[in-house]
Amino acid sequence: MLAAIVISGCAKLDQVSPTLVQSGQLFKDSVGLSEAVTGLYSTLESPDYYGAYYPMLADLNSDNGVSGGYNNTSINEFGAYSVTSSNIFIQNTYVAIYKTIATANAIIAGESTVKGASTAYLNYVKGQALTLRAMAHFDLLRAFGYHWDLSSPYGVPVVTSVQSTNSIVPRATVAATYAAIVADLTQASTLLNGIAARDPKYVNPAIINALLARVYLYQKDYTDAVNYATLVINDGAYQLADASHYVAVYSNGAKNSTEFIFQLPFDFQNQSHYYATTYARPNAASTEVLFIANPDLQSFFEARNGDVRYNLMDTTNSNGYLRTLKYSSDGNYKDNSALLIRIAEMYLIRAEALGRTNGLADLNTIRTNRGLNPLASTDVPDDATYAQAVADENRAEFNFEGHRYFDLARTGQVVSILQPLTSGTLTTGNSCFPIPLREINASNNAVVQNPGY
Repeated sequence: MLAAIVISGCAKLDQVSPTLVQSGQLFKDSVGLSEAVTGLYSTLESPDYYGAYYPMLADLNSDNGVSGGYNNTSINEFGAYSVTSSNIFIQNTYVAIYKTIATANAIIAGESTVKGASTAYLNYVKGQALTLRAMAHFDLLRAFGYHWDLSSPYGVPVVTSVQSTNSIVPRATVAATYAAIVADLTQASTLLNGIAARDPKYVNPAIINALLARVYLYQKDYTDAVNYATLVINDGAYQLADASHYVAVYSNGAKNSTEFIFQLPFDFQNQSHYYATTYARPNAASTEVLFIANPDLQSFFEARNGDVRYNLMDTTNSNGYLRTLKYSSDGNYKDNSALLIRIAEMYLIRAEALGRTNGLADLNTIRTNRGLNPLASTDVPDDATYAQAVADENRAEFNFEGHRYFDLARTGQVVSILQPLTSGTLTTGNSCFPIPLREINASNNAVVQNPGY
């Protein structure tokens, strides 16, 4: 396995090996390099990253979720949209994502030293590492940076090399952060060009194109968002489930579907935290579940007659609270997959980026495959109405998959949507989380805090 990464500052990374294997030995052959790549994917599966908490906390900090009955102060901060810089979940998630980056950097720095490996294999390894480094930087940006404002200085520390114990990397601008993300994905696309496999568990050209479509949408580069989403839609490997099969996509741990572009698998030995944090068991009390569905989400679905996605909400459990059923498959194995990218997102990215005149067909493709009637152009007579229709489909499609808070932030709706749900006062600054206080202190304030925190 690749070395574990201990992070003491925002970009102050101390790399140590739990097995005390020196890097020269680690990368002495392709077997060691293969194990390092496995370790890289394992960092994504951390409970504090895509093992559950990164997407679940994002939905909790939106109008989709409320905190459960544990009365955990740190969890409750998300439910009240009042996350503080000392929040332990913020700190752990920040560290977990930088661990992915540090692991990717170690692979990129060391893969060229491997003896006897083919150029094609080394390109494959480097392409995966670059892609996951880009995704991690993007996940940091949308959680901790002003990702919606390309002119903002509040990006995130971009770390592209192995760091020493004393290394400190200040925050890049938002524009520079995006540039680094796109550069990594573009290089990875070149390195993996020609790979035909579409296994959703490993980086491949379609995953890179899907990530680029997402990143360009956030940047409001709608031309490139359309182009890359179209590449994925036309790839041929992916297909939307129709209304009669949609709920089954999430059965048995959501393991096999042509809907999935990128997913992380879990098993009995390597369990995810989705089941425990959102479902626990059929008759669980609310005190056993961390992430509960907001009654606002139920009201939203009740106004959408025929939407089969409502069937993935439990509104009738004996304990009287609401919850998602997306992660309810097996309490013994707790092997629910993490769904990072689905083909539905590509249609909705293209629908949003094309706009009202040209995007309605893609929006209706999602609606008709989820049990709803198509919209006529007269149903969306102006751009604002159309934008709301797209936002509604995103909410219906991706609730409890970690999209909603980031969607509200990138479209400037955090205050207007969330303010009515809290007694606190929200500002634009609530559109991202604070940089963890421990990281600010460890950098001797070289890494600056987000305004308002």
